[in-house]
Amino acid sequence: MKRYLVALLCALTALTANAQFVDLGESMLYVRVGFEDSWTRTLPRLDDGDWTILEPTRGERALIMRDLGLPGSPEGGVLSLFRREPIEYTVLAPFQADLTLLNSSDPALFLKHVGQEWAVYLNGVLLRNEFVSSGDGYEERSMVDVVVPLDKRRLTRGANLLAFRIRGDPVDDRTGFNQPGPYVIDSYRSLVSRNSEYIDLMLIGIYAFFALYHGVLYALRPKDKAYLYFSASALLMALYMWSRSAAATELVANTGLLRYIEYASLFMLLPAVVAFIRTVLDDRPFRMPAILAAASAALAAAGLFLRLEAMLYAWYLVAAVGSAYALGVVVRKAAIKDESAGDGSARLVLSRGEAIWIIAGVLAFAVGAALDVWVVVSVGGNVVWSKYGFFLFSLTMSATLAGRFSKIAAAAEAMNADLEAEVASRTSELSAAAAERLRLNEELSSANARLSDSMEEAERDLRIASSVQKGFFPGEAPAVGDWDVAFAYEPASGVSGDFYDFYSRDGALTGAVLGTVSGAGIASGLVTVLAKNVFSRGMAELSEEPLSAMLVEVNRRMIRELSAVGNTVSCAFMRFAGDRVEYVNAAHTDALLRRAGKRAVSLVKARQGPSKAPPLGRDDFEARVGALAFSAKPGDALLVYTAGLVNGANAKGAPYGVERLSEAFARADPDSAESTLASLMIDYRNYLAGSRRGGDVGVMVFVKR
Repeated sequence: MKRYLVALLCALTALTANAQFVDLGESMLYVRVGFEDSWTRTLPRLDDGDWTILEPTRGERALIMRDLGLPGSPEGGVLSLFRREPIEYTVLAPFQADLTLLNSSDPALFLKHVGQEWAVYLNGVLLRNEFVSSGDGYEERSMVDVVVPLDKRRLTRGANLLAFRIRGDPVDDRTGFNQPGPYVIDSYRSLVSRNSEYIDLMLIGIYAFFALYHGVLYALRPKDKAYLYFSASALLMALYMWSRSAAATELVANTGLLRYIEYASLFMLLPAVVAFIRTVLDDRPFRMPAILAAASAALAAAGLFLRLEAMLYAWYLVAAVGSAYALGVVVRKAAIKDESAGDGSARLVLSRGEAIWIIAGVLAFAVGAALDVWVVVSVGGNVVWSKYGFFLFSLTMSATLAGRFSKIAAAAEAMNADLEAEVASRTSELSAAAAERLRLNEELSSANARLSDSMEEAERDLRIASSVQKGFFPGEAPAVGDWDVAFAYEPASGVSGDFYDFYSRDGALTGAVLGTVSGAGIASGLVTVLAKNVFSRGMAELSEEPLSAMLVEVNRRMIRELSAVGNTVSCAFMRFAGDRVEYVNAAHTDALLRRAGKRAVSLVKARQGPSKAPPLGRDDFEARVGALAFSAKPGDALLVYTAGLVNGANAKGAPYGVERLSEAFARADPDSAESTLASLMIDYRNYLAGSRRGGDVGVMVFVKR
């Protein structure tokens, strides 16, 4: 007996678990412009002219405020271009509640659509408020598939009243309830389970996958634009469906943004689809997709300022033209049996199988879109068929692309077979060539080893020659009482073509030479040692002779010594005697003179006539030699340098030059020869920073004590 009582109790519990089903489409509706909280509690009088009474619709049509002709609501239709100031409306929906509804565990209200801003009341008590403040107004909250739990404590047995406060653009189709239904009261669990958005979310995921997959294929093969346009089409369809979903309204507070994404993605979907079809067909020219894209983009841009619904109806015409064009192109391509370009090269011809797939996909999408347009325009229904039509279109287009890929793969396999035969015929030839190449490599390795040994020996000889050469030249400036002397000697690499020497007697400076031997390499470096010794002997043996006569004799000896090698020598030769300085320039750079206490720098050269003699080692030296003489006072500074200093270039290829050297010499520290030389070399190295020095550098600085 107890078991029967328990079973009966469970049965009664199950019966009361489900709420009473109430279809609000079977109720009389009361609608008016404006809103007051007191209107949410009782029905108005039947003779109140401010209220409009609507007969039950039974889910046959939507309830859009602009279509009701309410007193105080401005007129406007689908083609109204400009937005209007938002207006508030009140919608009352009375219904009867019996004990089943009062005893249910989870009664809830289902709204297929409601917007733009809205709130719902039960017997005067606010159940849900979607008035979200934004600046001076509210954000748009146009929502679909809304489930609002009902507070059982606010239900009464018998007559009850649902009140909707709606605010929005009075000529906008989303102000009100723009879907035919359902608008019902039932169990919360039942309403959630009957939600059909799961299929839409699955399709959104499929389209997003198609977009990503074909986007990756395009990234791997950028020449095939069909992958790009198909990826764009799938992505736009996914965006369109997502922006219309209830999940999107939960994530994005301002549904006005979602609405713009919805229309913009819809507008741009058509040109992407047409561009894909044209690319698959390899048809030329490509003007129509560009025209459709421009028209759709213009409508999307106009939607930022004008009403999107009016832009939608304008787009219907564009879509009709684009769809007809796409079908026409596919049919024409399918009917062509042979087509060639004007230059004789074959163009792509559509096979019968490809034509069937493409025509079926285009027709499925076009028919689905046409049905949805008819439903939306006639009864204000929801978009249903387009998403399935596009799914069929995606499948057929994917099959077409896969077929194209299969053809390419078959052609590649045939080419591979031919290549394998060619490779087989060439393998024996390559084997013989490889054996010969191996023999040559062995010989080359042996030659490289010998060359490496020779290079190491040459480098060793060069290091020895450089060390020997440096041993012939003074290692430091002479310490004399009448002149402060400093010098810098920096070979570019290994053996230098520059040479220098100082001469002193009894603690006084008697002479100096700084020169350069023509040519390059070890030969020129050896000549510098010879030239240095010739000058040293001349200075020792001919010190009583005039400087010009001394240099003539040095030249004779130089000619005799250099007759076998053919090098010439340019030099600056100086002789010092107290305050008197004698100077001869043989094809060398001009020395610079800076007087004590002054910043002006002058060239040491003759005021009239030639200032330079020919280089040593030539027969014409004697006829043109000339010597200059000037007196030096304490603090006067004399700078002598080789051409490598002024010819050094920076990273831009600009040479250091005499002008910059003169400026550096003028502002150099005058305290000593060493400080003056340091200032000059710092400026020189800073100028050449980042570049490779190309020549030898020799510098002498003399400061009169």
